[in-house]
Amino acid sequence: MTRIKLFLYIQTFILLFLTSFTQLTVADDYSLNGPYIHKNLSIYLIHGNDRIKNQNFLTLNEALLQKNVKVYETSNVNMLNIENKSASHYIYIQAGDIVKGGKQDRVFSTDMVLEPGSGKINISSFCVEQGRWNKRGNESAKEFHSSTKKLSSKNLRLAARLNNNQSDVWAEVSRTQNKLEKKIGANVKSKDSASSLQLTLENNDLNNKITDYKKKFLPLIKNKNNVIGYAFAINGELNSANIYANSSLLKKLWPKIIDAAATESVSEYKNGLSFKNPTSLATHEWMDKLQQGKKTSREIKPGLIQDTIENETDVRFDTYSNDKTKGKKLYRQNFIKK
Repeated sequence: MTRIKLFLYIQTFILLFLTSFTQLTVADDYSLNGPYIHKNLSIYLIHGNDRIKNQNFLTLNEALLQKNVKVYETSNVNMLNIENKSASHYIYIQAGDIVKGGKQDRVFSTDMVLEPGSGKINISSFCVEQGRWNKRGNESAKEFHSSTKKLSSKNLRLAARLNNNQSDVWAEVSRTQNKLEKKIGANVKSKDSASSLQLTLENNDLNNKITDYKKKFLPLIKNKNNVIGYAFAINGELNSANIYANSSLLKKLWPKIIDAAATESVSEYKNGLSFKNPTSLATHEWMDKLQQGKKTSREIKPGLIQDTIENETDVRFDTYSNDKTKGKKLYRQNFIKK
């Protein structure tokens, strides 16, 4: 073997070793257990160290209730203004959060982190309601007053976050309503606005249908301080996974998470269906494989970045800040099976 060939062989070996070590480090950064099962919904808990330690975030609905945040109507269906009015609290907004009110109910298509006293910031949105373009009841047409629900299916999440297409979002809202009506056997469209996804998700018949899912899963992370994320499968098929900045943020988001997962499970329920759930190891391997794929990056606002990693079957979104002095802070990794 010549010296040149020997050098190339050693160089290739070192590169392969370092690549394997990097992937192993990423894979071993968290662990999964489960599944915890109720009917057709199976949840896996992701355990690991907090990505951002000692940071207490307000969720969007918390901040709205406490009047620490304002969400302003702009009369642009795909852009709202948002402002952190607090002098001390950081506010975390999650892609898929629905805000109620304004001229039409909207959903945010990106994650956002608002620093104290942020001033007005643009945030991307889509309508999850059609036709209305004025005040509804006692709500304000100028602002949005609550955020109790989130997008309730992976197809809705993909339409808003990956496709970034208003027509796709409206089409998926309609499909979601039709699926729920068939499964529940009752009208889930509100007389106040038949096209509103928010009002459909508030429907009493639907909420009665998901009560048993909530009783099973809401207590699941109680007294668990190292749970930083979750994955879930419906009818034995992997759906989505999320890893958050820290366990305290996950606990605050958990009720809304379970509400949405249960709603999707109801819409996909099939009587008598027999299925086998993925193991926690298989779920871990699925998440780890999403280290690879076509990667694109965009700046959501100065200092806040979203990376999208996509292959033929899956997509992952990483939202993080990249401050040169404070380093990289990872707020969420979102994995979706297409």
